[in-house]
Amino acid sequence: MRHEWHPCAPEPESIDRLCRELEISRFSGALLVNRGLACPEEAWRFLNPSLDDLHDPYLMEGMDRAVARISAALERKEKVLIYGDYDVDGITSTVALRRALEMLGGTVAYHIPHRLEDGYGLRKEVLRRAVEEGCALAVSVDSGIRDLEVCAYARELGLDLIVTDHHLPGPELPEAYAILNPRLPGCRYPDKDLAACGVVLKLVQALFEGNGRGAAVPHFLKIVAIGTVADMVPLRGENRVLVRLGLNALAEPHNVGLQALLSGAGVGRRVDDLDISFKLAPRINAFTRMGGGKEIVDLFSVNNSAEAEAIVGEMNRKNQQRRAEEDRILEEVERRAEEEPDRFQSTFLVVAGTEWHRGVIGNVAARVAQRFYRPTLVLSFSNEGPGQGSGRSIPEFHLLRALDSCSDLFERYGGHAQAVGCTIGREYCNEAGVAALTRRLSQHADSVLLPEALIPKLRIDAVLGVDTLDLELCGELERLAPFGIGNPVPTFASYGVPISGGPWILKDRHLKLQTRANGNALDVIWWRKGGMAGHLEPGRAVDLVYTLSRETYLGEDRLLLTVKDLRF
Repeated sequence: MRHEWHPCAPEPESIDRLCRELEISRFSGALLVNRGLACPEEAWRFLNPSLDDLHDPYLMEGMDRAVARISAALERKEKVLIYGDYDVDGITSTVALRRALEMLGGTVAYHIPHRLEDGYGLRKEVLRRAVEEGCALAVSVDSGIRDLEVCAYARELGLDLIVTDHHLPGPELPEAYAILNPRLPGCRYPDKDLAACGVVLKLVQALFEGNGRGAAVPHFLKIVAIGTVADMVPLRGENRVLVRLGLNALAEPHNVGLQALLSGAGVGRRVDDLDISFKLAPRINAFTRMGGGKEIVDLFSVNNSAEAEAIVGEMNRKNQQRRAEEDRILEEVERRAEEEPDRFQSTFLVVAGTEWHRGVIGNVAARVAQRFYRPTLVLSFSNEGPGQGSGRSIPEFHLLRALDSCSDLFERYGGHAQAVGCTIGREYCNEAGVAALTRRLSQHADSVLLPEALIPKLRIDAVLGVDTLDLELCGELERLAPFGIGNPVPTFASYGVPISGGPWILKDRHLKLQTRANGNALDVIWWRKGGMAGHLEPGRAVDLVYTLSRETYLGEDRLLLTVKDLRF
């Protein structure tokens, strides 16, 4: 796919000011200005995040009411249900809140929905069963903001329900005892981009500080960092503080389950955002995608190493199953794209299959959206019930609003700008239904997207000669981490780079090359581009757009260039 290359041109005066007042290099100064951090005070806080940067939790609408009700439940020894969710954000939110309430002396039950049987959102039968088992209070995490009917049912049962969520509210709010969501209309909480586990962290902060135990709050940052990175919320403001400090703390995990998870995922002592995105989060998600869930929450409460390792071993096995299912569906999508290329030129892509594993269609949607650079909805039809769908978007397009534009086609749906889940009736589980969805969603997309928005763009922070690359430069980059939405990994361009070694194909799909910098071999990797090997040979010069990172080989740190795009 053709990419547009867009070199940044930061103002020299802004760079000079940062360099002078923060005593940093021009390289770091330019990267900060490229991220909109030209103010020295703001840039300093960005480089030096601290717990002091956290906002007062009581700025969040409903916090006082939520804390008062939970405190009363703790005092009266009432049993509390935590109604979780099955993705990493929901799992980590459940783990954090369960641990917090137990530390405060609470009696806690929890429920993780079965991804394949229950789908997304709250269920009446779960709340009814909780009342039958003696719960007087329920707290939802990562869900509930659009479950109007179920929340009303909780009131009928006499069950107080506190909704904690971060998804966009609908036009009507649920009838709940309290709602914690920074996106509520009129909520004056400064940071609107918290993940669900971040909202839970604010609740935990308020509860613990109110009990004179505020010093315990940092212990929750490790699990909150995992959920925040996995949910792909902007890593700016409070999210950056939570993740940066949480990653630092993950270097010294004390929880037996967390130790087993890090070890079983092959994560070393230096934990970064990529470790969460590509090692920890996929394993947690795979467990629920392939039919489990409760065991993940239990992992973080076991005290026996053998028991923890057994759970992690099952996570690894399910992760392998997840990969196999994804690859099978993606191969089918690629086959269709070759046979019917016109269908993959619409502004909005809808692809569907019968009995595609519903646990992996979200990942498939992300890969298809990336591959064709189109907002994408992947549907799995069933021979027995309604179809389930999962969607992913491109940065320029608000996915939830697209579904709002044709809400009559869905039985239920929810999500946010970049990711959605939905259920469609059986009457649409056919070719005609797919065509209708594609037509309606593409009409909305055509009304809000210009044609150039469908060309992926690569922002280039700086043009560098390969001889200028070294580990010291890499160290400067690491000060800007963690990277993600809102703080993208710095991207560089080098022109006329000679290929000195390779090409080699790794694991039948990835491309590896070598060039030379300052007389040393420099590894270059291009993920999922093994098919390009036939176009490359030693001695040929190429232009590269890439990211720069540190890899450790035989105990020695080396530079690694990860290609984003290549031109001859």
